Amino acid sequence: MYQWEKSADRLNRFAGFLQGNGLQFRIHYWGADQDLPANMVHKHSFFEICYVNGGSGVYEEGGRRYSLYEGALFCSHPSVLHQIKEVEKLELFFVAFEAVQEQERSVEARAYEQALLNGSVWLDNLSELPVAQLWKSLMLPEEPGKAVPLSLLPQLAHALLTSFATLLGPAENVREPEISSNAAVIVHRAKLYIRDNLSQPLTIPQLAKALNVSERQLSRILGSSIHESFSVLLRLERIRFAEAMLAKSEMPIKEIAERAGFSSVHYFTRVFAKMKGIAPAAYREAIKMNKIKE
Repeated sequence: MYQWEKSADRLNRFAGFLQGNGLQFRIHYWGADQDLPANMVHKHSFFEICYVNGGSGVYEEGGRRYSLYEGALFCSHPSVLHQIKEVEKLELFFVAFEAVQEQERSVEARAYEQALLNGSVWLDNLSELPVAQLWKSLMLPEEPGKAVPLSLLPQLAHALLTSFATLLGPAENVREPEISSNAAVIVHRAKLYIRDNLSQPLTIPQLAKALNVSERQLSRILGSSIHESFSVLLRLERIRFAEAMLAKSEMPIKEIAERAGFSSVHYFTRVFAKMKGIAPAAYREAIKMNKIKE
């Protein structure tokens, strides 16, 4: 069914550090064993999560016994003694890892770890659930040409590890990134729409309608995400476009002002000089003389 040893080697080579969705994982090792032997009582300084693909056995942790059979998954917590015993043709997928706590990701990492620490040790009946299918997709099938491309391996592995917090942990400890991610998409779409329509009259009702959000929601997202109002964002995008045209084209300043959406060249000159500290014509000349970096 699978190339067990090669599957583990492939994951260890190409999925050793996983990034995305506000979470980063350092993988200590991946494993795939078609006939796992019993082991001694031991502990780790990291999380180790195992999925039973077939066979049977017993997992002991904290004085409790958990039956192992196809579709069961268990989580070994850091610094807790545990053991796998009484095995019979035990097929096991496993991964040992920790969530990386870089400063900008520490909130997500702590929430993820707390979800696992406060969550279940053992679950079963997972054979048909996404977590099992994801893990199986990381394995190398015996049939050539059926493996997922290497380019997808890190993303699928990251999705698998991310799913553990939701699967094992209590809901209140799982930090979901959908709101912030959705806000970032809306801000990006807003900027693209403004840039593509600078020469047209633009209003926040028009922009909100184009993005299929309410005016109130759009204003709130802009304020919380980029700390700017719609009018400030619009002005910044107009000036950004004008800067590029002054630096890279011989287009007359009057035409640049029109294409950037300013009502008059006089108004454009006043706004540009206020924001950049230099008039448009002088800015173009300074670029040519290499006195200003683009």
